Amino acid sequence: MSILKNGLSDEQKQQVVAQALETEEGRVALAQAMVEPIRRALEYQAIGRKCLMVDELPQGALARYERDVMAKAWVISRRGGVPDAITEGEEVLVPTFEIATNPQIRLSEIKARRFYIVDRAQIKAKEAIQKEEDSNIFTAAFSAVPAAHSVLAAGGALTITALNQAFASIEEHDLTVAKITMHAQRYADVRNFGKDVFDEATTREVLVSGLFGHLWTADIHVSSRMPTNKVLLWAPADNVGAFPIRQDITVLPADDPKKLRLGWVIYEEIGIVIINDYALAEVEVGSVS
Repeated sequence: MSILKNGLSDEQKQQVVAQALETEEGRVALAQAMVEPIRRALEYQAIGRKCLMVDELPQGALARYERDVMAKAWVISRRGGVPDAITEGEEVLVPTFEIATNPQIRLSEIKARRFYIVDRAQIKAKEAIQKEEDSNIFTAAFSAVPAAHSVLAAGGALTITALNQAFASIEEHDLTVAKITMHAQRYADVRNFGKDVFDEATTREVLVSGLFGHLWTADIHVSSRMPTNKVLLWAPADNVGAFPIRQDITVLPADDPKKLRLGWVIYEEIGIVIINDYALAEVEVGSVS
């Protein structure tokens, strides 16, 4: 007997539980269904998409964007590739590339485990794709930051002074700072600023969106994909760049019967382009001397 965890209304769940309690087999199944795996971490929340303009491409459409002749554009041409700088032309044609993973589970494991191993395998695979996605977006953004927009915070900790200077480097181009992305080590510095300086987000916002707080005009997002010694500042997404999506995250069955394994191919086809380098700034935290 199996007890479905998702896709049932509260009333349907109550009926299933009531039926399960009527038999010994049902009571055993119910007890097993209540046992969850111990999670080593929260489910990863994709952050890079929030910093760029998401553009879901129609069938056959090209990812083509206008470029300001005064700004330099940066494009990721392949997964894990070095960003390419584009300084000529009024338009940027952005290539798309695939990010994929292939999780597999032995059939015997499904019977032996008492929690929802199939669901967890798919969730963890999607997390892996989102982490790879963010790594590529952050790589493009760091490459695009102009030298004049790079601020050093000496002393081994992020400071309000350094952040204020980085804010000003974006605001002098008639832009506002909408988002700040940082590693958890740097967010620890922000907490030391005190709640008079920044507004801490609710626990629900942290779990659902990865939003940890607000500082001046910007939302603070924390990601394990960010370097521990750097902080990125972003203008509003439609002023920074684009994230064209040819195919959003898709799950396809890919079983391997000869090896007695259930499997899936989870993939997406995306592009990454920074159109306006003036819309980015960074703070680098120097080591303690």
